[in-house]
Amino acid sequence: MATFVYHFAWFDAFILGAIATLILASLWGQTKA
Repeated sequence: MATFVYHFAWFDAFILGAIATLILASLWGQTKA
């Protein structure tokens, strides 16, 4: 159970990081444009 929660948390953090990166990239593109 602990390993399942650990892997789920890692996967969720990875998804949130990817979304944050996309948002920052779009904002960066808008400010540079």
